[in-house]
Amino acid sequence: MNSSQSSADQFTQYLKTVRGAKYRPYRVTEQDTTESVVSGLRLAQQSRGCVQSEPFILRASARVLISRRNERQARSSRAARYQLDIHHSASNRTREAIPVKDLEDAKTWARTRIEAQGAEFAAIYSPALGSTAPGTGALVSSFNRSVGWYR
Repeated sequence: MNSSQSSADQFTQYLKTVRGAKYRPYRVTEQDTTESVVSGLRLAQQSRGCVQSEPFILRASARVLISRRNERQARSSRAARYQLDIHHSASNRTREAIPVKDLEDAKTWARTRIEAQGAEFAAIYSPALGSTAPGTGALVSSFNRSVGWYR
């Protein structure tokens, strides 16, 4: 198994090899719980005329599916979030979350904050793996009061 795969992806790959071509992904909704997924998997097996899996296999499969859903949600929510670093002086910076996901809206929101703080410089970052320390993450755009936004 590949070390760059998540444990959920590795387990899913294992299920495919054990169950062969009959394995079909089960769609998990936001409202699904482990129990509702177990029930759905059991019904799917019955409708296809498959041999019923052991309860522990259904439960493990359900947990993997829920875990994959949660990983996807976490990735999608992180992907569009921005952080604003405001440079008050050479040694004093603050960071705050920008509550909008679109970059142009983020710039508009950030400019209002920058002007309210009376700062000359600022930067918008896409945070790296949840880090919220000023200056961390991928630089998205910079602001200089005399120039405006630039990359």
